[in-house]
Formats: sequence, C-alpha cells, structure tokens
Amino acid sequence: MILKPIHNFNQFCEKAEPVLGVFASQKWMSIYGESLSVIGIYKDEQQLIGGFYYLKTKKKAFTFIKLPPYTPHCCLFWLSDSKNKASQNNVTKEVMTEVCKFLSNQHAALTILAFPWKIKDLQPFIWNNFKVIPHYTYQISLNQSIEEIRANYDSKNRNVINKSIKEGVEVRVNNVSNHTLYDYFVNSLQTTDANIYHHELRQLFTVFADNTNSFSMNAYIGDKNIGNVFCAYDAKTCYYLLGGVDKNVGIQGINNLLIDKCIENAQLMGCQTFDFEGSMLKGVEKFFRSFGPELVPYYTVNKASLPLELLLKFKKRALF
Repeated sequence: MILKPIHNFNQFCEKAEPVLGVFASQKWMSIYGESLSVIGIYKDEQQLIGGFYYLKTKKKAFTFIKLPPYTPHCCLFWLSDSKNKASQNNVTKEVMTEVCKFLSNQHAALTILAFPWKIKDLQPFIWNNFKVIPHYTYQISLNQSIEEIRANYDSKNRNVINKSIKEGVEVRVNNVSNHTLYDYFVNSLQTTDANIYHHELRQLFTVFADNTNSFSMNAYIGDKNIGNVFCAYDAKTCYYLLGGVDKNVGIQGINNLLIDKCIENAQLMGCQTFDFEGSMLKGVEKFFRSFGPELVPYYTVNKASLPLELLLKFKKRALF
C-alpha cells in the first residue's frame, strides 16, 4: 500500500464522491483550491483505492495539519473487494496504520483531523500516541413520514414552531441570493464566538453553492428577512451547515421553524438522512436534541509536539 499526493482532484473525486457524497465533490473541494492537500491511497504505483484530504499550513517555523473550514471530516475512504469479515478487518487496519504513519511522517507541530462517522477503528492512532477523542453529531432518518418525524420533536419545540407560524413567520426556499447569504452569515457569526474564515465562506457561496448541491431556507415577517439556514446535500444526506436569526425581532421559534422546513425539504428531495453536522456545544446540542434525532459518534485524532502539547493541556484540556 502506497500513500502519495494527488494533484488532480478529479482522480480523487471520481472514486470518493460515490462513497462520501458532497464533501468529496469537485465543487466542494474547489472552495479551498491549491491549499488543499489530497492524499491518495494506492494498492500499487497506479491503482488508486482510497484517499483523504486536509489543510497543511505554516506559521513561522511550525507546520499545522487540520480540517478545511466548514468541512466536517477529512473524507477518508477506501475501496475493497474483500467479502470475508476477517479480510475486511485486515484491510481496515492496514489502511488506518498507513494513514497514521503518513501523518506522523509530516512532523507537524499540531495535527487535528476528524474522520467520517462510519470509521470506527482508530487503534493505530492510539498505539502511536495520538489522542483519539469522540465527538458527536445528530442525525434524523428521513425514511419515515414527515408526521412521524415531527411526532418525535420535543413538545416545547413543536409549540414554538406553531407559535412562530401564528405570529406571521413565513418560510421561503432559496429566496435570498448567495451574495446576501454571505453577508448575512458574516454578520451573524460576528455575534458569536465562532471563527469566521472570510475567504472560505465567500468561496462557499460563490464557487460551491448552486441548486444541485445546496439550498437555503429564509424566514420572513412580511418582506423583512429575519432568519436564514443554509444546507448542503447529496443523493443520500442533507447537512445543516449555517444558521442565524435576527434576535431583535422578538419572536421565538424562528430557527426551529427554519430547521423543520429544511428537514421537510430534504425529504422531498429524496435524501435518506438529515445530519445536524456536529453537536458539541452544550447549548447547540440541546437545541438539536429537541428534534428527536439519533446521537452519532465520530472521532478526531490530535497530536502536538511536546512543548505545544503542554501549553494546550491548559487551554484545551478536553482535547489534550
């Protein structure tokens, strides 16, 4: 098994997108352009069987490996024709061992990567002194009626949704331009503690977003836009990526209603799953939980050089 850089995104996307969907698509990866490091996993010198990607940045003399902003995981995948369970386990262990070895050989001062939720075997990273940390997202199965989905909402959630409708909130689909959405989310994120990656966020709306891979839900009182949610999707899954409401309006349940309509729209488009895409902040987790989803773990691997690790133990104790 050989791991080496791929300089043509098409080679990666051709094999990865059918497995992983929108985050392995050419348009999504184009958000980051040449700054993205794409690594191929080869059975031999020519036969590509898998891969993953990350951002590799430098500050002064230090190298950092991390996820691209707004991307949930490193898109690690591999293809195997093994039918025997023991053989499948062996292939998994070999792939994860080689990925761990490759990342270790980059000698980065700090490495932080998340893996797709279906990847469970992180033992090679534990054996090589990475910190393996569980994170969580929430998912709703869309293979049921919308009435069944809503029946699983917390009663308080249903109540505020109904209240917002009674107070005149109307939701429209794709009623706001991508340029306006960019400006809106920049302003919305500035009111929180979230990092704003201006270049990548602008690329998200100018390079990536179109009616084949994403949609927005837009809340109105009359002609005034009072809230927006942005989702990306593929044939199987719809992902909640960004959301915000005008808190000065003084109406409860606007965001609840927006997400309810996103779930309904995702089902109408034929998606099988609605993914809230990360639920680690306590307040956000409580809000997402009110929609009755299933808690789904995924894993990150973290490793820092010794001086940096000692510093991070004070600032990021949960991760180091």
